[in-house]
Amino acid sequence: MKYEILLFDADNTVLDFDKSEEQALALAFDLCGLSFNSNVLAVYRRNNIGQWQRYERGEISRDEVLISRFQLTAQELNLHCNVQQLADEYEKHLHLGFFTMPHAEEVLQALQQKCQLYIVSNGVLSIQNSRMKGSGLEKYFLKRFISEEVGCPKPQAQFFDVCFRQIPDFCKEKTLIIGDSLSSDIRGGKNAQIDTCWYNPFGAKNNTDLVPTYEISDLRQLLEIVR
Repeated sequence: MKYEILLFDADNTVLDFDKSEEQALALAFDLCGLSFNSNVLAVYRRNNIGQWQRYERGEISRDEVLISRFQLTAQELNLHCNVQQLADEYEKHLHLGFFTMPHAEEVLQALQQKCQLYIVSNGVLSIQNSRMKGSGLEKYFLKRFISEEVGCPKPQAQFFDVCFRQIPDFCKEKTLIIGDSLSSDIRGGKNAQIDTCWYNPFGAKNNTDLVPTYEISDLRQLLEIVR
């Protein structure tokens, strides 16, 4: 078998984060007496991605990400609200986002029979734990490595060093990381010197200098790569 150790990103790789995010934002804005629409969602997502990328580069802390994304959105949209309350309501409802990506469970079930499966994520620990359990996917993974516990984020090589030390019989040549983020998952895999698989279901353009080992649009394609 080509790969025996599979490192999966969580959000938008096995868990449908976009759907969970939109649901949680709509509820949070409503509870704070604010209007919510597609433009609000687009502005928030742009700010959210930007702040997480700053976290990946080590420029700000995880806690700063969680509030700054809402501060920037409120400023841009001229929202008059308690930003901390908005962030708290969002986080509370995001815990209940149990949606999964297409074919995630069937693929994980098949891969579990022949590989060691692990989660590697920059998400918030309590939220990731809640969503993995609520979605029913946690049973497929031997362990979850979350940056909040590891002490540094993907794509830093130190993140993967911590993971590798805790994986029995670890071998880089037998390890593959699968994720939707070029900046976090694919760059992280390159930094860790392991093969990479970019999950790109919507056909996004790769405008970076990163060349993943594989690119897939359907998780079922992993079954052919791994065998």
